[in-house]
Amino acid sequence: MSSSIFHEYDIRGHYPGEVNETIFYNLGKAYYEAFKPKKIAIGRDSRLSGETLFLYLASALQNKKVKIIDLGCVSTPFCLWYSQKYKVDTLMITASHNPKDQNGLKLFSAKNGIVDKLTGLNKLENKFKNVNTSEAKVEHKIDSKKHSPIGEYVDFIIKKMPSFRSKLKIALDFSNGSSGPEFVLVLEKLKIDFATLNETPNGKFPAHSPNPLLPESQKGIKILMKQSKFGFGVVIDGDGDRVLFLDELGEVIDPSYVFSLFIENYLPYKKAKAVVKNIALARVVDETAKKKGMQLGVVPVGRTKMQATMKKIKAEMGAEKSGHYFFKDLYYGDNAIVAVLAMVFVLNKKKKPLSKLLEPYRNYIIIPEINIPFEGRIDKIIGTIKEKYKNENISEIDGLSVENSAWRFNLRRSNTESVWRLNLEGKNREEINKLKEEIENILKA
Repeated sequence: MSSSIFHEYDIRGHYPGEVNETIFYNLGKAYYEAFKPKKIAIGRDSRLSGETLFLYLASALQNKKVKIIDLGCVSTPFCLWYSQKYKVDTLMITASHNPKDQNGLKLFSAKNGIVDKLTGLNKLENKFKNVNTSEAKVEHKIDSKKHSPIGEYVDFIIKKMPSFRSKLKIALDFSNGSSGPEFVLVLEKLKIDFATLNETPNGKFPAHSPNPLLPESQKGIKILMKQSKFGFGVVIDGDGDRVLFLDELGEVIDPSYVFSLFIENYLPYKKAKAVVKNIALARVVDETAKKKGMQLGVVPVGRTKMQATMKKIKAEMGAEKSGHYFFKDLYYGDNAIVAVLAMVFVLNKKKKPLSKLLEPYRNYIIIPEINIPFEGRIDKIIGTIKEKYKNENISEIDGLSVENSAWRFNLRRSNTESVWRLNLEGKNREEINKLKEEIENILKA
């Protein structure tokens, strides 16, 4: 009953070693002890372990007389919407973009929306540590109410968007995750022309990993985009909250450029006065927000930190380097569908190829995020880097950010994996490569 599966804003681990039926049965008991719900909604992504984990989680709650609402295979954004629309605490069984041999749990409260360690996850962890553990068992049939108001969710999404009619054709790879059916209903209702890959939910993820940022996950969409003319392409992650954009040439777009494009060409229609980015996004976002007269909040990585700051400064939108785009209209949640519709809206208004629209933002070269296996003492590593770059501007908002007029980098530990995440940007590629080598050598040493 290790609590190592509890992370900053979700529960996640390898199945069945760290996360299994016994763990979920006892998580159900701990959840009841922590929050005493009278009813609870539970959804899950397409992972093969999701169905049995649902049964054991629901069984433990049902034994405490909690009414179970079975949402079926849905996206994480759907679960956030459901929790707020129907005012019921909602659980999502998912490991998001992580490999198929992992699973976990995301929590949404009817009162506060996204739950993290500061808003309830710590309370659950403490109850989990002290719960009267027992072997997992499903003593009787789960007496759940099946509820899948996807049509209401689709209408909700569409009503939040500015009206437009698009002649674009877009390419989408759903990674065999859970959001494909929801996406298709939205696009068909808006009469947007599209072609799809890996649309059917399949927990084996036969085509590629559910992580869009991996090069292997991008091969299929690039091949598809060479076969026809598309305005842009996207790869969606396993639970529908993360999106990777590609321009009409099939080139991957850094989220810093995407967010800058939205700040300048989408958010004015929403009358936005403020936006939020995480520390890993590039300086072009800062410059674009300033140009448009918008207040910019900068936060550490994490959806709940994003949500809290967006609420505080009344931001219309937020973005993370990993491809999460957050919207005030959607209870400050990240939503791949709305991000895609925002891109359709921009291209429809500007009537220029996406690659051309992005050119003004390419003042700096942005290197794709680098993942380096985590080893060594954090304090010693950070101390060594701070000493080496002591003459530059240093920030410790999230990990360590170092910058001067020519380049910038951010190094931080991942909240979900045992890796360092390194982001670099600058004006000269040779200088960036040298900087990258210096940092990697410190980490390896």
